[in-house]
Amino acid sequence: MRVEKRESKTSGKRLFLFFLILIGIGIALVVTDYKRNLSVPNSSSDEKVRIEITEGESVTDILQDLLEEDLITQKNYYYAKAYLRLNDLGASLQAGVYNLPKNLTIVELLETLQYGRNEEVWVTIPEGLRKDEIATLVNTELASENFSSEKFLALTNDPTFIQTLELGVETDNLEGFLFPDKYAFPAGIETEAVIAKLVENFKTKVTREYTYEDIILASIVEREGYNANDRPIIAGIILKRFEEGWLLQTDATLLYPLKDWKHPITQEVKEDNNPYNTYKNIGLPPTPICNPGLQSIEAVWNPTETNYYYYIHDKDGNPHYAETLDKHNENVNQYLK
Repeated sequence: MRVEKRESKTSGKRLFLFFLILIGIGIALVVTDYKRNLSVPNSSSDEKVRIEITEGESVTDILQDLLEEDLITQKNYYYAKAYLRLNDLGASLQAGVYNLPKNLTIVELLETLQYGRNEEVWVTIPEGLRKDEIATLVNTELASENFSSEKFLALTNDPTFIQTLELGVETDNLEGFLFPDKYAFPAGIETEAVIAKLVENFKTKVTREYTYEDIILASIVEREGYNANDRPIIAGIILKRFEEGWLLQTDATLLYPLKDWKHPITQEVKEDNNPYNTYKNIGLPPTPICNPGLQSIEAVWNPTETNYYYYIHDKDGNPHYAETLDKHNENVNQYLK
């Protein structure tokens, strides 16, 4: 009998320990998911929503308004509530009228409401835009007399102004350094301050030492690659062709002087004499061709080594690589004609 009781007690302890472990794993998973979701955008859409928070409105009502306007998801509703409670911020949300994009993270959204940034304009700058495209985008979003597209473009080519930004590389052109991201610009911000904010963000995000060549290569990878999977492979191919003295023959560099990413790649375009034509000029173009994101910069720093020298993307965006010109031509005939 004593043996049975002892075995029963031992089994009970094991079962209790098992449940404790399960509870611990469950808590760890929830905490991990909570932390991850704090920094994940609620949506891929940058559509703006106008929302009004009235004086004395409760946290629950505010979060319910955000949920109804698709500024947070149902799951993030609870995480936002937890974030406010854990950080004792519930009473700090400010009344006012806000124009908020749907692609904010929980932290970005709540900080905006906490500091009463209802006079700020949110602007999302996607990866891979030229500086003239950024100028047009920011001008449209800010709709302010204090910002000028023409002045923006002039300053991004002004060596004296560029020197004040302390980039750490010699350049008289800010193409490549206007970091793509979400920005909250104060209403009425001046053109110089917009540029400074973009460049400062570049310096903050690009923490590793880099060369001007790195940024040129990253800009090509940004336009030539489609996603996180193919960019390191394409970076490896472009770097190998560059280091071995091959023509890069990248279509994106042909399109840069045309200021039209959708322009057909005709024989006339390939034969045009300009320094960005990598079908005629060995080496890199003289400047970056767009403003790359961190993913493309890191792909240049950590390229995937392969035996490939060629690549194409089919009409669905799937990559097809080749080691030889014959195989490359096969891919072109099979997937692009």
